[in-house]
Amino acid sequence: MKFFQSVALVAGLAFITAGASAQTSTATPPAGMSGGQGMNMDPNQRAQKMTEQVKQNVTGITPDQESKILAAEQTFAKGAQDASISSNGDRDAMRSKIQPLRETRDAQLKGILTADQYGQYQKWQASHPMGGGGHRNSGN
Repeated sequence: MKFFQSVALVAGLAFITAGASAQTSTATPPAGMSGGQGMNMDPNQRAQKMTEQVKQNVTGITPDQESKILAAEQTFAKGAQDASISSNGDRDAMRSKIQPLRETRDAQLKGILTADQYGQYQKWQASHPMGGGGHRNSGN
């Protein structure tokens, strides 16, 4: 099940980040990369959307936490976009580049959120792997 979710995550990120990169690059997106939710978002827009989703699904987010979450999401979104561009449609290559970014973001969020909030975040991610921005290992 985790493998399927990981594959679905990578496919979703490919669609999202390819759309964002197509707006700032003259390169043609890889075959199969066409319209969809999030396609017109640059990394900052994507990070803002993800931060809003965290706020909607995790209770008690403070303004200080929100700004730190946004910074973590911006770093991830930019890295995911770069991974998509440099992978030239190779999903395995993109997955191998995005996994460390995801792990770094999760570690950052674990340090930003309280233990209870991080538990809520993990539960939300497990139930919405694509809409939540990716599958999270519950052991992180």
